[in-house]
Amino acid sequence: MRSIRFAVFSFLITTVALASDVVRHPFQSSAARGSVQRIVIDIPAGEINVRNGASDTLTVSGHAHRDYQGAKERIWAQKIVDDTSVEIYVNGPEAIVRRRFGPNAGSFRAQKFTNVTMTIDVPQGVDVYFETSFGEVDLEGVFGNVDVDLRAGEARFRTPRSTVRQLNASCRVGEVRANLGDQIVTREGLFPGRTHFFNAAGKSNVNLHVTAGEIDVTLGMK
Repeated sequence: MRSIRFAVFSFLITTVALASDVVRHPFQSSAARGSVQRIVIDIPAGEINVRNGASDTLTVSGHAHRDYQGAKERIWAQKIVDDTSVEIYVNGPEAIVRRRFGPNAGSFRAQKFTNVTMTIDVPQGVDVYFETSFGEVDLEGVFGNVDVDLRAGEARFRTPRSTVRQLNASCRVGEVRANLGDQIVTREGLFPGRTHFFNAAGKSNVNLHVTAGEIDVTLGMK
């Protein structure tokens, strides 16, 4: 499994290996929940953690970061990350978490190669939908419906077993590990199949898929 993992993620870390250093810039944003019942995370790539927070507020905090080589490029890279942040746009029952770019980060090259690492705090029971294609996604808490569909990366999901009505976890190549409370299911390799869980008393529908990578699920007993 180590060889599969290396093949899946090697292209994601190539630029890191070549770079001499990394520049960073912190960001933080919040919005009143209002009538929001659904969060859409419109972040193409990055490391994204979702946790439960206050019942009336949505918050996001983290940092933008970018690799650079040499002192001259560092100045340019720092200007880009300084003009990169993440905002929460609320539109009635839906909130969108999205990147925001200033003038120094307006080019395609600037946006494509600038990554974000962040934590999003959401109220319990809110639906969470990802439009993320690459990176790491980590959810822990009590949520409504959840949908994750990565092209390459890793998805981790931890929630009380009693809250889940239906869970589907799958990948095309990689590994799916699922602790379902009463059994542990591990599938790995090429087209390893789908792990399915059903609980008629639960409420949330959870779909986790990674084209190439890993999924780790824990359904706790609380």
